Amino acid sequence: MVAELQSRGYHVTERQLRDWRAKGLLPALNLRSRGRGRGVVRHWGDKERILSQAMTVCDFLDRNGRAKWALLGLWFAGYEVKLETVRGLWLESLARTKKEWLGSALSNEECEDALGDLSNRLAKGMGSAPWARELDLDWEKLEPFLNETLNVCFNPAPEIAVDDEVVDAARTLILRGTKPAARPGTMGREDLEKWFVFIQANLSIGAMRNLISAVTNDELRTAHNRWSSVLMIIRLLSSIHGGAISESLIQIGRQAAMQFGGLCIFGLLLVDREGKGQWLDIHLEEARKRIPATIAPNSQLETPLDKVV
Repeated sequence: MVAELQSRGYHVTERQLRDWRAKGLLPALNLRSRGRGRGVVRHWGDKERILSQAMTVCDFLDRNGRAKWALLGLWFAGYEVKLETVRGLWLESLARTKKEWLGSALSNEECEDALGDLSNRLAKGMGSAPWARELDLDWEKLEPFLNETLNVCFNPAPEIAVDDEVVDAARTLILRGTKPAARPGTMGREDLEKWFVFIQANLSIGAMRNLISAVTNDELRTAHNRWSSVLMIIRLLSSIHGGAISESLIQIGRQAAMQFGGLCIFGLLLVDREGKGQWLDIHLEEARKRIPATIAPNSQLETPLDKVV
């Protein structure tokens, strides 16, 4: 395992792997008897999956440094972690995010001031990012919409106030830089107010913490299984259209899953609470059956179908 990781640019030691196993970042070794009186052999059964998980741990620790949060990142990336650990870490991470974004603000007015400063910095920061420049948007003009969105997400008692600036910013975002007057009916004040009310009720930090605290372990497990199926389907589609996937692209995919997996799994919890879980399962299963059938018999996936994460 150490040699395989090093061949892919990950420099780890056997001691690190043992430490990761002890902390739950890697599964325990399987035991196989050598025969009567000959002891046992310790090994990992699915080496490819364990290798992928070890690389995911490396990626996370390189960016964040703490093994504690790597457990949550692994779960977001589709790997199994004890649900009791996941729930506690997820709630703690949301509390930390709220603290980082609001600071010491307590009252509604203090929260609005803190988020106003933050949205202004974010708008300027996004405007200078290479990926943002390619979208041909004036990000600073989107600041009113960004400010209102942050307000309903982080302010414990937000006052939803949609004015003309917020409407114009939302239309600009939707139309990707075209003039709002070109399609004046695209987004109105009432539409935005409904959208912000929905965010506050379902996607705000408070709403997320309430739902994560309330769902059962079975619900968490089911949402996670569905997310793993989505990741598998994405990987299959990438293999079909692009052939063998490069290691750098796989790494980007792992990092994206860790970063956005939490929101996706939470969305799947919401879908299940709305009674759409069975409908989603039917479509996921249909996709899992139909995609392999489109692969030519002589084509080869970089990773076997039953090992895709």
